[in-house]
Amino acid sequence: MATVWTFGDSNTDGFRSSDLWARKYVEWKGYQPKVYGEIIAEKLDFELVNLGKGGSDNYTIFETFCESIDKIKKNDIIIFGWSSQIRFRLVADGGVWKSILPMYEKKTNEIKNISQDTIDEMLVNRNHYLYSIEVNNWIKLINFTLKNNTVIHWTAFKSSINSIFIGGIERISIETNDEIIDGHFSEKGQLELSDKLLSTFIKNKNLI
Repeated sequence: MATVWTFGDSNTDGFRSSDLWARKYVEWKGYQPKVYGEIIAEKLDFELVNLGKGGSDNYTIFETFCESIDKIKKNDIIIFGWSSQIRFRLVADGGVWKSILPMYEKKTNEIKNISQDTIDEMLVNRNHYLYSIEVNNWIKLINFTLKNNTVIHWTAFKSSINSIFIGGIERISIETNDEIIDGHFSEKGQLELSDKLLSTFIKNKNLI
C-alpha cells in the first residue's frame, strides 16, 4: 500500500500533540479531531506517516525529511507544510536542537551561552528574503529527488517560499468564539486544508 508522508510544524502534527494548545482544544471538543494528513490518507486509502512536530523550524522539517528519504516508495505522496522562515534553531543544553519561535516564545533558558540580544538580532536578520531562497533551494532539491512522486508544498505563513499559501480557513479562536485564543487550524480548518491540497494538486494528477 502506498503512503502519505507529512512533514511540518504544529499545523501538521495536529491534535495528537502534547502541547497545551492541542490539549485545551481536544478537551473542549471532547475528542481528538483528525489532521489533514489523516483525512487525505483515508480518502486515498493510503497509509499515513505523520512526521510533523509542533514548534518546528524549516531546518528541522528538512532534516526530518532527509532522515526518512530512504523509506519513501515510488507511489508515495509527500506533503511539506513549511513554517516561517524567521524561525531557526540553536543547540541547547544537553546537545539537543531548540527551535526559536518569534511569535510564541524567545526564551533562552535552555541555551545559556547565547544572549537574548543575540537571538533578537538574529530574528531581525532572518526577515531577509534570502532565507526564503534558502528553503526554495531545498524545495528544488526535494522535487528533483522525488520527481517520480507527487510532492506537495504548502505554508500557513506569508513569505517568498515556493509553496501554496493556505489562508482564510477556520482557526480555533473562531470556532470557540475566543474561549480558546489560538491561531492553529480548527477541525473544520483541517478539513478545509485537506480539500485545498487534494483539489489543487492530487486531483489534477488523476489520483482520485
